[in-house]
Amino acid sequence: MELFEQIEWAQWKKLNDTEKTACLQQLLMYFIPPKMEITMIELVDFELYGIKCRTFEIELDGELFVFIPKNSEAILGWDLGAEGLRPHELLDFDVADLGKKTFKTTLTNEMIDPAFQQLEEEAAHDLCTLEGISNYINDHTSPLRKAEIPAMFVQKYALPAGTEFLGIVDTITGAFEGEVEKFAVFEADICAQLFPKLTAQESLIWSFPKTVLEENHFYLEFVPNAECYFVYSHKTCTHTQLREAIQQQGFDLLTEDQWEFAVGAGTRRLFRWGNELLLQNNESGRQIKEKMSGANMFGLVIDTQRNRYELTQDPAVSKLSIQEKNDRHLIEQMLPLSTYYCSKHLVLPEQIVEPEKYLYRKSIIVDL
Repeated sequence: MELFEQIEWAQWKKLNDTEKTACLQQLLMYFIPPKMEITMIELVDFELYGIKCRTFEIELDGELFVFIPKNSEAILGWDLGAEGLRPHELLDFDVADLGKKTFKTTLTNEMIDPAFQQLEEEAAHDLCTLEGISNYINDHTSPLRKAEIPAMFVQKYALPAGTEFLGIVDTITGAFEGEVEKFAVFEADICAQLFPKLTAQESLIWSFPKTVLEENHFYLEFVPNAECYFVYSHKTCTHTQLREAIQQQGFDLLTEDQWEFAVGAGTRRLFRWGNELLLQNNESGRQIKEKMSGANMFGLVIDTQRNRYELTQDPAVSKLSIQEKNDRHLIEQMLPLSTYYCSKHLVLPEQIVEPEKYLYRKSIIVDL
C-alpha cells in the first residue's frame, strides 16, 4: 500500500503503531525542511465526543505540531440549522441569569472592530423561533460541500499575529523559562512593565495588565490561572507579510477547508464538543467547558475567548470572531465557536494584523 493511501483517515485508523511510525518517518524525510529541528516525536491518543484519533505530536523548532491524516471526501459546511441543538436552551432562558452562568468577554467598546457592525442585518432574523434561529445559523455558516483535505502537520496552539513564542515569565518569582538568549534582549523592558517601582498608594490600585505590546520588540499575554505571562517576540506585519514570513520558514496558513476539517474532524455536528450551549455553573457545565477549551479530536487547541479572529490563507476568510456585546441571544454568543462559522470579517491588504485581535496557526501541507 502506498504512503498516501496509508495516511488516508479511514485507513490511518486501522494502522498499528509500527506502521504509523514508518509512515511518519517517510513524511518527515520528504516534507519537513532539513533545517527544521525535530526535538520530540510522540504517539498520542485524542478523543472528543466519541471521535478518536491516535496520531503524532511532534516538536518543530521548539513548537508543538500534530499530524492530521488526509480525507479525500470530507463533508464540510452546514445547512441543517438548529438540528441537534437543544430547543429549550435556544428558546427558554433568562439573559440576566445566563450572564451569571457563562464566561463573558471583557471587551470595551474601543476594542470592538467598528467594521463588524451587523445590527441591521441581525434584525432580519427572528430569534424567538426555531425556524428563525435555524435561518440565522445557516446564514452565518459556510455552505455544505465536499472537499479533498490533504494530510497536514498543524500547530497545536495558534499564536498572536506577528509573534513568535519565546517562553513564560513567572509573575511571582520573575523567573523566565524558554529561549533565554532572545528573552535577554527584552528583559529589562519587560521587567519594567511587569514589576514597576510603585509608591505604597500606587501599589494598592496597580494590577497586572492583560497584554503588553511593544511594537517590533515583544508582546506579553497574562495567563490568570497560572499567574504568569506568555512572552512573544513581535514584528508588525500585514496578512500578506505574515504569510510570506512563515512561508520562508517552510510553513503556511490553513485554507478555510483545511481549518474546518482540522477543527471538526469532519464530524457532522455544528460544534466540535457536542450540542450543549447553555453552560451552567455546575459539574456538567465545567465538563463542557473543559471539552471546549481542551484539545480536539486531532489534538488542536482552539481559542474559546471570542475576542480574536484566526487567520486563514484568504484575507477575506477569518475564523472565530470578536464578540460584539454580552447581552445577545444565546445562539449569537455561541455560534462563533462553531467549526463552520463565517465571521464575514475582511482583512484589508494594507491593514496591520494586531496580536490583540488576530491569531494565526502554522501548517505544513503533505501534498505532491
